[in-house]
Amino acid sequence: MKETIATLYEYGQWANGRLLAKAAALTDAQLQQPLTRGAQPILPTFAHLVGADLRWFARWRKETPPPMLSAADLPSVEAVRQKWEALYSVRRAYLGALDDAALREPIQWARDSRTFELPRWQAMVHCANHGTQHRSEIAAMLSDLGHSPGDLDLLLWCLESRPR
Repeated sequence: MKETIATLYEYGQWANGRLLAKAAALTDAQLQQPLTRGAQPILPTFAHLVGADLRWFARWRKETPPPMLSAADLPSVEAVRQKWEALYSVRRAYLGALDDAALREPIQWARDSRTFELPRWQAMVHCANHGTQHRSEIAAMLSDLGHSPGDLDLLLWCLESRPR
């Protein structure tokens, strides 16, 4: 189970890198431009993804989640990249230290005056899948602006990342 979860996060890091590389070619105005393919413009969508990653990571560790990030907190593609890169290594080490019992341990969080509980591994998979959903929005917006990130398929990443 741990290997599968780690694979999902390594894939996410690869896909994020492809999106960030294309987003780096955009102007500030394009990064903030409302487009028809996303719920928010590109930079706010990146901020949402980074913020969700940080909040879920805190929940996994049974810590109080930080406030959600906004585009004002991450005003550039480089700020997004730096925040994510700091999280990648910490999250990788955290996951590496978990055993099967820790993966099955329930975590709780509150939302809208309700309390939820899931095994840690399900929360981790949820967060990885959440990233995939919003990366597809960013990819569509980048494509609308003429900066397609290309194929973000998990199987492509598996083929590219395995030893030759």
